[in-house]
Amino acid sequence: MRLTDADGRTLWLAYGMNVHPGGDAAATHAAIHSTVLPLRERLGVSGPFGLAVRWSAAGVADLQRQPGRLDALADLLRERDLHVFSGNAFVHGEFHGRPLKDEVYRPSWTEVARAAYTQGFARVLSKLPFEGERISLSTSPLAWKGWGGGEEEQRACARNLVSVAKGLLHTSRETGRHITLGLEPEPGCTLETTREIRAFFAGPLAEALVDAEELKAHLGVCYDVCHQAVEWEDAVANLAALVADGIPIAKLQASCALELPDPTDPAGRAALARFDEPVYLHQVGARDGDGTLHVAQDLGEVLDDPVWQARGPWRSHFHVPVFRHEAVAPLRTTQPDLEHALQVAARTGLTDHIEIETYTWDVLPDEERRAGSGFDLVEALAREYEWVLGVLAGEGVRPEGAK
Repeated sequence: MRLTDADGRTLWLAYGMNVHPGGDAAATHAAIHSTVLPLRERLGVSGPFGLAVRWSAAGVADLQRQPGRLDALADLLRERDLHVFSGNAFVHGEFHGRPLKDEVYRPSWTEVARAAYTQGFARVLSKLPFEGERISLSTSPLAWKGWGGGEEEQRACARNLVSVAKGLLHTSRETGRHITLGLEPEPGCTLETTREIRAFFAGPLAEALVDAEELKAHLGVCYDVCHQAVEWEDAVANLAALVADGIPIAKLQASCALELPDPTDPAGRAALARFDEPVYLHQVGARDGDGTLHVAQDLGEVLDDPVWQARGPWRSHFHVPVFRHEAVAPLRTTQPDLEHALQVAARTGLTDHIEIETYTWDVLPDEERRAGSGFDLVEALAREYEWVLGVLAGEGVRPEGAK
């Protein structure tokens, strides 16, 4: 939906449509009718309603080859006053129903396929209805650290990113809509901490951007609060650091991680084990007594590890509903981190795009759903919006068209 802050600035809010299986125009049509329109009705909002779409490489290619399908989607959006302001170009292939784990980061940014997919996605997005001046697109944080690579890999990634930025500049000039590509740091990836992404922008990317100053505004960061909470980062301080460096915040992904307060508690580990599912990676971050951070690649690696049990608390990369402060007992969430990030975004205007990014509804354990997350997707998404809107309202941000 479209929001207005206390200073009259426009913000756009949507839920990430990567929650829906499929990554093409047909899946988007189906999601609009099954979820988006009932959700807007449930929220009681009649004004322009924002969308944050997710298409696979095959879905993007189909829209490019079949302009009639793109036209049909555009007609539906205009008819329903729906506005696509953001896209998720992180996942190249399918995102649901099969084990992904670290395959979700393929192809890496060293590969032409990643650049082609991203460029195509941006071109398609630019042709859809949107009453705004800027479109955002999120992408993977270069590669997975476990694959190896080093400085030369980062330089190769930077060159491909600059190549895409040139295309984004060209598309922006053609359409009059600025397009920002946001690298999304994630635990275990080449860029996982705010420190690493700042170093990449100041080093390899800056070198690749020499004599191309006009491209800098098209490359930024998608700041996922869940990811950085797993790294035990201070969202407010790190967002401020990115802004101070002049790095655009393409969008803020509103998301919460799981937290186990006491890893020595067998009941707590048993509750957390229910979230250890086979589709997605659920990295875990914890600190030693001296503050040293450790990150495990997946949840199953730490549950029975006595060394890890001596560290704590644990935070796991499992996107849980943002309206949940406490998960199934004795687990809790990193909701306070998200609340602070939303507040600073509303106060400072550091970004005008907010995407609620809970995509794990179909892999949540039944215990969590019964404990409060819920089983009905429209109702659950509505509760997410209401919680986010409540935080933003405290900073003077209001939706347009609210009844």
